[in-house]
Amino acid sequence: MIYTQELVAEVLKIIEERKLSEKEAIKICLNEIDDNSIWNSVHAYVFEIEKRLNLIDFILSSVFRDFNRSNPLFKNLLRVGVYEMHFKGVHPALATDSIVRIVKERFNLKFASLANAVLRKAEKFDYMGKLKKMSKIRRISLEYWHPEWFVKYTLDLLGEDALKLMEANNERQRIYVRVNELKASIEGVRRYLEKFAELEETPLEEVFKIVRYERHPSVLEWHKEGKYVIQDLASCYVAHVLNPQPDEIILDLASAPGLKASHIASMMENRGIIIAVDNSAERLERMKAKMKQLGVKNIIYRLKDGCKIRVGDVDRVLIDPPCSSTGSFRNYPCIKWRFNEELYYKTIKVQRKMLKNAFKNLKSGGIAVYSTCSITFDENEENVMFASEFFKVEEVKPLIGVRGIRNFRGKVFPFWDKVVRTFPHLHDCTGFFISKLKRV
Repeated sequence: MIYTQELVAEVLKIIEERKLSEKEAIKICLNEIDDNSIWNSVHAYVFEIEKRLNLIDFILSSVFRDFNRSNPLFKNLLRVGVYEMHFKGVHPALATDSIVRIVKERFNLKFASLANAVLRKAEKFDYMGKLKKMSKIRRISLEYWHPEWFVKYTLDLLGEDALKLMEANNERQRIYVRVNELKASIEGVRRYLEKFAELEETPLEEVFKIVRYERHPSVLEWHKEGKYVIQDLASCYVAHVLNPQPDEIILDLASAPGLKASHIASMMENRGIIIAVDNSAERLERMKAKMKQLGVKNIIYRLKDGCKIRVGDVDRVLIDPPCSSTGSFRNYPCIKWRFNEELYYKTIKVQRKMLKNAFKNLKSGGIAVYSTCSITFDENEENVMFASEFFKVEEVKPLIGVRGIRNFRGKVFPFWDKVVRTFPHLHDCTGFFISKLKRV
């Protein structure tokens, strides 16, 4: 017999070891399981544990000295037990008994005895009392389930609104649906979805917010047929700012998995050319399959480095580079625990190389859009200041979102009123930054 807790621990182990997202790891572990109730249960457990990972680990490392050096599966089974007893409302004796039974089957009696001892100590551990005695940053980090560096950063960036942002990051994901106008009409998709869900319109005509649903839009037939995609509202706005025209040549420097490229193709009515660049053959193959499903026919794929590729003078360039994804914590909570300072600054170097390469590939008068799903100043406003040395910064109309950050830690951003930001706590979508640049 396979227990939900055991599957959850396996998923958590894969997320940690292979640096995959929650959804990717769940697909791998549950590939041969057809029961939707198991999928739903595992999905809920994994996301809720990943949200609270630092607090769960604080509890466990406080009662078990060797927690961080433990066998990965054993460690994650303990995490599941602590989540159940402290945050899911499962009676501690039941939570402990379930984990001990699994540990006994997967390991041996010695490990089962250890799991029993650790979880009984975790049950009695007064973590709330410990939090009250901590420094402000450490306490907020554990209370709001975010890394300490992020707490410091967002307090400097947003003041006390940082707490609202972190609260919003811990809410359930908001679902947005974008109509794929290559295969369906906006009104047709609206009528279809209204059979299964309550919708709200958004500032983008082809995008609907799912308020509540009887069946998740991702499991419905029209989604499988490519008549609509699940795509965040702010992500959809990026293509509108790029404003591609039929018969133009568009360069997408970090294209896979291709949702923005498919939106661009739809706006171009499948005319012209989109040159989709990515440095991963696996991601490009998945993108090709997705574009076929969506009826996209005007993409040329290039397995190249978006920092170096030269294709000649193009009309528009989309620069949506790798980033810290600090605006996506609600959708991918595991990302919170991955970034360190070294990786962060390496990522910024890549972003700047892509900005330079976009300039080299644009014809005179051409437009580039630089966007990230990050809320940091360094990856956004500061990179636009860097780009302003060779680009002219154009205004983005704030159809959604708010204007940029004027100053941060002594750095002043003169183009704050020309860029757009979205925040989960203000706009109920991913935290995005969008800017528009022109080669003159």
